[in-house]
Amino acid sequence: MKIVTFNLRCDNNGDAENRWQFRKGIVLDRLEAETPDVVGFQEVRPEMAEFIRMHWNGYLCLGCGRGASFDGENNMIGFRADRFELMQLDTFWLSETPDVPGSRYADQSSCPRVCTHVMLRPLAGSSLFHVYNTHLDHVSDSARVLGAQAIMRRIAEDMKHRSAPFVVTGDMNADPDSPAIDVFKNNPWYPLVNETPHFPASYHGFGRCPDAPQIDYIFSHGFTAVKPPEAWSDQAFGKYLSDHNALCAYLEMTEK
Repeated sequence: MKIVTFNLRCDNNGDAENRWQFRKGIVLDRLEAETPDVVGFQEVRPEMAEFIRMHWNGYLCLGCGRGASFDGENNMIGFRADRFELMQLDTFWLSETPDVPGSRYADQSSCPRVCTHVMLRPLAGSSLFHVYNTHLDHVSDSARVLGAQAIMRRIAEDMKHRSAPFVVTGDMNADPDSPAIDVFKNNPWYPLVNETPHFPASYHGFGRCPDAPQIDYIFSHGFTAVKPPEAWSDQAFGKYLSDHNALCAYLEMTEK
């Protein structure tokens, strides 16, 4: 399977010539050319989600906004409708009250943070798998750690009901040696494999930060890599796809 994590960069007036309206065509072109099996998106505002859902043919894109009224940015997951059947969908908030829309930790930015979860079944077989997609806080180290711990607790609970391989995609706003990433790699329940190591400048700020540390990841449990991971780092018509590179892992299930 071809799994991608892709922070699209929300539509922002301050981005001038890099605003979404000037990039959305090349983003769609790249998605159509790559034909990934599953994509975890971040920073998707409603008008961006509408564009992708309307024009990215053959894919089902699911996820709700992070606000109290399910508005604002979402972390939608897109997957090929001709290859997978949706078995479960839910969104939970990274907070002390994960089922309360718009909730957040006290020590974090003003932005609520969510994790979108789908369980998929390949149409060619019966082996289910889970996908979790998130965007951790950009301000608070403690909120990132708490958010990562909340995701791993939810995964452990989900495994009690339907144990299956899973992947975790996202913009973690944390470098590879940070405490938040350690939660994913060394948690006591399901230690994860970083399937996209050694990608500095996964965030590059539209080319302005070429030496920034990696903050985007694809983690897995019950999968193995079948070829090296890639980054979508090229430009089209002088434009970057986003202020992040999309990262792509090629995985197959090793646990059924």
